[in-house]
Amino acid sequence: MLSQIEKGNANPSLNTIKSIAQALEIPLFKFFIEPEKEDISINILKKEDRKIINTKKIRYELISPEGPTNIECMKMIFTEKNAETSIELMAHKGEEIALLLSGKVEITIGDQSCEMKPGDSVYIPALKPHKWTNLNTGESVVIFSVTPPEF
Repeated sequence: MLSQIEKGNANPSLNTIKSIAQALEIPLFKFFIEPEKEDISINILKKEDRKIINTKKIRYELISPEGPTNIECMKMIFTEKNAETSIELMAHKGEEIALLLSGKVEITIGDQSCEMKPGDSVYIPALKPHKWTNLNTGESVVIFSVTPPEF
C-alpha cells in the first residue's frame, strides 16, 4: 500500500493515514500541512550599514546580516594597549568562538589566562566568566561568533 501511495497509484483513506502517522510516531496533521517555501534570497550587510558600539577603547561592529538566525558575529577592535572588555570577568548565556585577526591579546576564562597571536582561536563556554585585554601597542582585531545572539 505504501508503495502505491508513493507512486500516486492509490489515495489512502483517513484511517490509513492515521495508521501511518501512528507507526511513524508523528501527529496526523503533519500530512496536511504544506511545506514552507524556503527563502533563498541572499542577505548581505554592507560594511557602511553595520551597527557600531563604541566604548572608550574598544569598538564593536555587528557583522551579522539581519534575519532569523541563532548566531551572531561581531568584530571587536581594541584601539589602545591594555584596553579591557571589562574590569571584572563577565559571563553571558551564549557560547562563543573567537579568532584573533591582528595584534596580540590576552583572554582570561575563569582562573586561566592565555596570550593569543594572529590566527589563534578560542572557544568560550556559555556562562563562563571571561574578559579580553589588548597586549599590543597598537590595534588588535578579534572576530567572534555567539550563539544565541547577545547584542
